[in-house]
Amino acid sequence: MNVRRLIMLMAVLAAGVTPVGAASLGYKGTQYDIGGTFFPGGGPADANAYVVAGWRANDVAKTLDLDSNDVYGSDGYAMFGTRFDYPNANATGGNAFVTPTDNSVYPNLIDLPSYVASSQILASRKAGGWSYALIDDPQLTNGVRDYSWGASQTPASVFQPPYVKLGVLDGNGSPSGADPTISPAERWSFTVGPAAPRHIRVGVMTDGLDSTNWAPSEVIMQMTGGGSATTGTVAKNRFIDMHFFDIFGAQSGDEFVFLASNPGGGSAGIAGFAFESSNVPEPSALVLVATTLLVGLGSRRRGNV
Repeated sequence: MNVRRLIMLMAVLAAGVTPVGAASLGYKGTQYDIGGTFFPGGGPADANAYVVAGWRANDVAKTLDLDSNDVYGSDGYAMFGTRFDYPNANATGGNAFVTPTDNSVYPNLIDLPSYVASSQILASRKAGGWSYALIDDPQLTNGVRDYSWGASQTPASVFQPPYVKLGVLDGNGSPSGADPTISPAERWSFTVGPAAPRHIRVGVMTDGLDSTNWAPSEVIMQMTGGGSATTGTVAKNRFIDMHFFDIFGAQSGDEFVFLASNPGGGSAGIAGFAFESSNVPEPSALVLVATTLLVGLGSRRRGNV
């Protein structure tokens, strides 16, 4: 056993360099009811501040935050079918049949990380403007939540932080022809570019809608030509949830597709995606190398007796 080679391999893994091979995928877990379980109230139109689900604000604990800064989407994000109205957040009526590409009334808010080479909307439509939850506007909140923001608006609102109403990618059409009420249907995909980090974590936002019937009961991440990971059946209660998937060892050109299903229910809408990353190697990789190193040392010692 060549101990020097094993030590070099361990050093390469510790540096976050990915050995050639297929990426490994996994479901990390779900953070339910982000920001509590109080649905947005009357807001400035009724002389009150709206409740805003703090997926980006660091005053809300993030139990599955990879970089431990209590901000989801530190690397980037993609949100679909959003709507902003003030002082009445519900001033614009809902539309369930919006073309999923960008739209000035229900815009997509997209700021993807540099390691994402491209992305594609795979849903047949998006829905926005309904009585959906208000969430942090990712363009205005990245850590500290600005509770003085409302004072600069007309009419002024005390303690109102920035917000945007979420929308969803949904519909019964998909590239595969899958109907999400029967089987998982594609919603969105992204392709990895050069210099991808060793570990990518993708959060998928669901729920927070005017009925649990429209939220998916399962979310799946599928690598094109590779493996997949699933949330299994998830709970739904109209409050914001984020489901997290881990990707280890992604290579340039790898494509990851997100699917959703809601058997016997509605059209399984996904609100958006959040990206985080790390170059710390996968724990199992270090354990494997360390074990191999110990075995190699033992073999060498026995050979020298």
